[in-house]
Amino acid sequence: MLKNKWLTCFSLVLSTFTSLSVYGETLEVPRWFEIMYVDQQAAKQFGNDFEVSLTPGQHQIVLRFNKILRTGGDSEVFQSEPIVMDVDVTQGAYLQLKAPYISSSRQAEEYAAAPTFTLHDEASGREVSYQKRVLKEKAGLQNLRDYLAEVKQLNNRTVEDSNGPSAAPSRMETDPALEMMKFWYNKSDPATRKAMRIWIADAQYQAKVSNIQLDMMMLWYNKADDDAKKAFQIWLVNE
Repeated sequence: MLKNKWLTCFSLVLSTFTSLSVYGETLEVPRWFEIMYVDQQAAKQFGNDFEVSLTPGQHQIVLRFNKILRTGGDSEVFQSEPIVMDVDVTQGAYLQLKAPYISSSRQAEEYAAAPTFTLHDEASGREVSYQKRVLKEKAGLQNLRDYLAEVKQLNNRTVEDSNGPSAAPSRMETDPALEMMKFWYNKSDPATRKAMRIWIADAQYQAKVSNIQLDMMMLWYNKADDDAKKAFQIWLVNE
């Protein structure tokens, strides 16, 4: 009897250890995102549960916004270009990709053109930094593209660039808030752009225009940190 109890206890410990070893660190994405490749391996091997198991260290994840919206009896698919994300995964991390929920065709079309998101480590409660690059849009049938070959070419160009003259830091170019402010500004008419410039200089300013472009710019400006706000102001001057 004692031997059986010892074997049961040992099996339980071994099962727990095996489970931790198999699953390890995790990246979870919303259902409207598709994980295409993990470290240049097709992600289909991980199933359709919208998460992948990783190990501590550097990883390259290729994903894209992939949303199907149904209106009446019709279905419409919205896809972004593949996003190449390089991230350093710490031990015990449980990363969740945070992105806005899209419920309309208009939102889906705009978001597919300029997808943004943040990474949050549920284990530590902290935001996780990452590097993001987007594959260039190409004409023709998309299902005939060799995305993996394009990712490898992109990586090769990055290595070649790193061996050349040093460039100015580009961190702010991948800041989600900065990207969204630029996106909505470019979508705005002259009156909205003027209202935004005045509002930045005077937060008490009551704009005479009212539209989603101005609302979204104000929203992302308030979410931005000081560096992103400064970068946006400089961009406006040079616009």
